[in-house]
Amino acid sequence: MTEPLDEAALKSEDVLDQQWEARDPGTSAGEPAPDDGSPGDNTRTGGWRGWLAPAGRVLPSWMTPGRIGFALYLAVLLWYCLNVGVPIDRIGQTVWIVAGILAAGLGRTWQQHVRVFLDWIPLVAALVLYDHTRGIADTLGMTVRIGELVRVEEWLFLGELPTVWLQERLYDAAQVRWWDVPVAIVYFTHFVLPWAIAAVFYFRSRPLWIRYIRRVLLLTYTGLLTYVLLPAAPPWYAARVGEISDEVARISTRGWWELGLSFADVMLKDAQAQSNQVAALPSLHSAFALLSVVALWPVVGHLYGRWLVGRVPLGTVLGVGLRVVLALFPLAMGFTLVYGGEHYVVDVLAGWLYVVLVCAVARWWEHRASVRPATARTV
Repeated sequence: MTEPLDEAALKSEDVLDQQWEARDPGTSAGEPAPDDGSPGDNTRTGGWRGWLAPAGRVLPSWMTPGRIGFALYLAVLLWYCLNVGVPIDRIGQTVWIVAGILAAGLGRTWQQHVRVFLDWIPLVAALVLYDHTRGIADTLGMTVRIGELVRVEEWLFLGELPTVWLQERLYDAAQVRWWDVPVAIVYFTHFVLPWAIAAVFYFRSRPLWIRYIRRVLLLTYTGLLTYVLLPAAPPWYAARVGEISDEVARISTRGWWELGLSFADVMLKDAQAQSNQVAALPSLHSAFALLSVVALWPVVGHLYGRWLVGRVPLGTVLGVGLRVVLALFPLAMGFTLVYGGEHYVVDVLAGWLYVVLVCAVARWWEHRASVRPATARTV
């Protein structure tokens, strides 16, 4: 799927910052930028070739094929989302992502376009395989853990179940409350944000994308292995079979009704119905929320801005604000999952722990891969 990272790109975390800065949007059209194969190169460096060359002599220097193509792509995507809905399935998302990358890369060589397919097709194949395998994980004869998680949760919280406690105080079956709206939005980010990050990283820096995708696949398949060996039921399921005496509603999507977007609620409920009902431990919703933060945290410091807020650059202000949002995001997702009846607190904590372990393994492997060629050259 991907090629090994350049040895120098793995010596320290500073290189991640350099990879992002190499694609700094502030670069003018006349300044050369390192070309690592990322489509983003073309949006800033002309690209009018062959029979399109006359257009490049007429149009302003900032109006490159990539920028025009990407603007048209965004217009079509916006129309699609408003009229059909936001794509949340693997195939649909990948088609739109690859289309955007190709649109942003207009003017590049056909070999570079082929490489986009060679990068993304194996990735989506691995994720589709995960989806199908996860669906049968609870049919392989392993005992489904239902009451065990209930008892662990009660032990941690002195006899209380956080899901039941929250729903007794915040949930109104007859009325959608205002806090149900941000709950629905936060829950929805799980289906879009990780792949949006992948698209942006690929656009900006292919080595950065490789690092991120390596962690995505490690996290995905580590979670799958756990679902196969230790299938576990969420709170709403435990209440349905009587392991929790109180009623637990599944309410993580109902806030869309308050926004007049009831179709989003229906769409997400259909997606929930098709998923594995006993894949609660660990919570990959909480895991991917934290992984998104880990991926974005180093790069928000490179936001730029030519305007000043007082004497502080706008990019610095935006960076601080975004880091506050990022710090709160995993907590918001954890609250959403527990309040919505989707997961126990134990599941959320396990998801975060998996991210820590996956990132540690990935960094160990990357360091080992960078040291091994260096050692061979010195022998």
